Amino acid sequence: MAKIVLSLDGTLVKEIKLNREIFTIGRRPNNDIQIDNLAISGEHAILTMRGSEAFIEDLNSTNGTKVNNQDVQQKQHLKDGDEILIGKHILHFFSEKPSENTDFEKTMMLGRPPIASAPKPAATPSTPHPTKSSIEPQTEVIHTAPSLGVIRVISGGNTGKELVLNKNLTTLGKTGVQVAVITRRPQGYFLTHVEGDHYPSVNQKEIGIKAYQLQEEDTIELLGTKMMFFYRT
Repeated sequence: MAKIVLSLDGTLVKEIKLNREIFTIGRRPNNDIQIDNLAISGEHAILTMRGSEAFIEDLNSTNGTKVNNQDVQQKQHLKDGDEILIGKHILHFFSEKPSENTDFEKTMMLGRPPIASAPKPAATPSTPHPTKSSIEPQTEVIHTAPSLGVIRVISGGNTGKELVLNKNLTTLGKTGVQVAVITRRPQGYFLTHVEGDHYPSVNQKEIGIKAYQLQEEDTIELLGTKMMFFYRT
């Protein structure tokens, strides 16, 4: 089923499954996809599904609608991965059929704290010469954790630093280049591709469209930066 992933400033806001024919987009609460921001008109745009085909049309909004940075002049056909810009919000269109594990955890207007330093363990993996890391984590707190996942950077300028995954959702990468999310669920931690021409790799293999359940000592590679996943009890 096709879907829209709504984000603001690189932060995931919500996912909308396109499971009917028409979706209105705008600031007013009567819209199917409401975006409460003054840069967005009350009835801003309309998204239409015709079978597996999707089309976006601007409704003479004040600030217009863009697809891949081009103004929408008339009803425009959407392709998988297209980026719809409405105000400062981005709606990524995905046409592929997701697996049952690809739903994103809901997250609202999150900050961008840096990866926090942590004491290095006794055995630290060997690493190449450091280069600048491109990881920008974003997180939302949850409160239950029988065991916590951790990612440790093992290449680049942040080598040795750790991020404890005690959140619902952690976003890694660089907006507009490559973005992935790690979601925490009762079954464990799942890595999902969100944006970019290349999928993140786990143990030197791209994960593809489906969410990948992380296992102890898996090595994740994103934007040339390698990270190791493990559990801390």
